[in-house]
Amino acid sequence: MLIKHFRDADLFYKFLKERLRVHVKEARLRAGEGVFHCVYESAPSVSPKSLFEAGRRACVSVFWSEGKFVVCGSEARLKDFCSELVRYEDAKKLAREILEALINYRKKNFRLQYNRKILPLGLKTAIMGVINLTPDSFSDGGLYNEPTKALKRALRMAQEGAEIIDLGAESTRPGSERVSREEELRRLLPALRLIRKELPDVWLSVDTYKSEVARIALEEGADIINDVSGGSFDPKMFEVVSRYRCPYVLNHMKGRPETWKTEPPSYGDVIEEIVSYFRERIEKLKELGYEEEKLILDPGIGFGKRPEDNVDILSRFSELKILGKVLMVGVSRKSFIGEILEVFLGRKTEPRERLFGSLGALAPAVMGGAHIVRVHDVKETREFLAVLDAIRTNDAV
Repeated sequence: MLIKHFRDADLFYKFLKERLRVHVKEARLRAGEGVFHCVYESAPSVSPKSLFEAGRRACVSVFWSEGKFVVCGSEARLKDFCSELVRYEDAKKLAREILEALINYRKKNFRLQYNRKILPLGLKTAIMGVINLTPDSFSDGGLYNEPTKALKRALRMAQEGAEIIDLGAESTRPGSERVSREEELRRLLPALRLIRKELPDVWLSVDTYKSEVARIALEEGADIINDVSGGSFDPKMFEVVSRYRCPYVLNHMKGRPETWKTEPPSYGDVIEEIVSYFRERIEKLKELGYEEEKLILDPGIGFGKRPEDNVDILSRFSELKILGKVLMVGVSRKSFIGEILEVFLGRKTEPRERLFGSLGALAPAVMGGAHIVRVHDVKETREFLAVLDAIRTNDAV
């Protein structure tokens, strides 16, 4: 006897078809029975009566308390539940939202396309290698602030397997101070031009929250804008990325780097807040005509998060799939890893000593749906991901 769990409907379909010889049509129809979900809504505009009656007819469990509700059942039963919900005028919008969420959650493969480059995502986790062109970044500040040193590092990262090189010319570590647009461009442009010339086929990302820096970087050949502020520090950023139609990393950040130490942010449910934030920002981008398939979402590990918040995000990373977008994660060498290592191993670590801890933090995010990982150690991460991706994409039943 075995007890089996299926992470998605495709695997249960394969199991029914190959192991039990169930007819293809029937197997496809009932595949959703093998995947169990809990749909949670904290601010419904639907009456409890509508929910309970639809739940009873669809044979799903409905829980309601203080204006919040959870519906639990197999994927197939939840679809039946939505079919019942549309009978009620006040529930039609909710039924559509649940169905869209289920479709988003099941989406596996994505593709980024820009500047005659194509990056398929899903089967293989892509690596974004980090190069800081700063004197004060927490891990490698001062190492690559000369263009030739940055180029040498970029060439090595590309050789080791990085699909994307991320150039940052302003530190956003906790306690860091902001620099002017002119100073950021002074640090960025020589390295960007040199690397673009030598690596024409590698995706180049620029880590900036300033719209004018983003605009100039795109004119100089950058492919991706990686904005740690999610457009909240410079409202013109959304206009720039919409105009250039480039891939854009929308990062979640709470508070500001210069105040995190003195005014640490707090959360009720960190994932719920991040998803709500992303939805609000995505709507603003859509209003400007931004192409959603080029959007990359990053929950912002360490950006206004306590160590317990970071752990919560990583352990629940799959919940971000409800947005149906490319997901990125950056945990490399971050301080929360050092704090965990100190608690469990009893020793302090420098950022460069956190390779294994960084890989351990990556694992739940990649298994939970991260498509791109932002790292300092490309070679080691590539070997780690080769094994992890083989396990993650295994479809044996």
